[in-house]
Amino acid sequence: MTFCLTTNKNKVSFAIPMKPKESALTEDELRSLLPASFRNGSAWVGPPHNRVRYFLADDLNMKKLTEASAYFFLLGKVKSPRPLHYQQALGLEIQVSERMDTHLLWTKRKIYIKPFPRYLLEPKFWSEYLDCPKSCPYASDFRLLRESGLMRRSAQFSQEVPCEHSRLWKCAMGFVYSYVALIAHESDFAVAKSHRLVPDSLEFHEWKLFVDRMLRGGKLYGQIDQRFTYGELDLARLNTVMMLRRPLRYLSPWGGDADSFFPGHGFSPLPALSAALASVLFSSEQAKAFVTKLKENKFAVLVVVFGCLWAILYSIFFIGERS
Repeated sequence: MTFCLTTNKNKVSFAIPMKPKESALTEDELRSLLPASFRNGSAWVGPPHNRVRYFLADDLNMKKLTEASAYFFLLGKVKSPRPLHYQQALGLEIQVSERMDTHLLWTKRKIYIKPFPRYLLEPKFWSEYLDCPKSCPYASDFRLLRESGLMRRSAQFSQEVPCEHSRLWKCAMGFVYSYVALIAHESDFAVAKSHRLVPDSLEFHEWKLFVDRMLRGGKLYGQIDQRFTYGELDLARLNTVMMLRRPLRYLSPWGGDADSFFPGHGFSPLPALSAALASVLFSSEQAKAFVTKLKENKFAVLVVVFGCLWAILYSIFFIGERS
């Protein structure tokens, strides 16, 4: 069943992601839902309607952010993001970013938000490109997990390896969940419109119907990716965490920018240098050699080690507040 809110052919239909009875999306319809181009790799650039699977793998990609998932508790709180009007009241400038892994990263003055794509407002797109196809051996279990709201749990009812659709589905649902929280009031919708975060053709009453359908049954939260259980994430602290994970790479002139999010926010060589020195001190062979040379000056060793640990903890807990 599809919940179309308009008969205007120039507008997409706004509905919950349920399999419709209509025919498959045509090439022209895909063009109207997707961007003009996308990058597949470092060099190839082409139209997304010809490679929808590759486009989704790029547009919903959070692999880089997932590397820091064990440290999310240092970067934010387990709660939904605050509405857009409140973000502005805090003095945060909304910056548009089309990268999913930068969605809801914030600094002291800015917050990065990914615009809501048209294709997530089209039910046929969900069923054709995000839902698990019948040919997948995991299809029946995937649907059972999804309908029961157990997607976030580790339970699997099959020994088969799940297909990529389960990851994309959770990311898409999590992104929708974040926008349900971001646009709660008409004032939030006005802010979203002014920053082109939602399609121009979308009206507030249509958005309310869409949100109502998504929240009906109370199963949305159980289908989201772990990242979206947290709201806004501190960008400076995130960069610090990424530096501490690979300190030696960050000390190189060509490695830091590749691993950081928006280089320059909370980026300092101090935590990276401290982490690198600490890793040398605590490595088995290097530690033995170092301690052997400084047998008569153990106090100096303790000063260096605790100095490194202090710099690391200071970087995590205080750099984010000053960026």
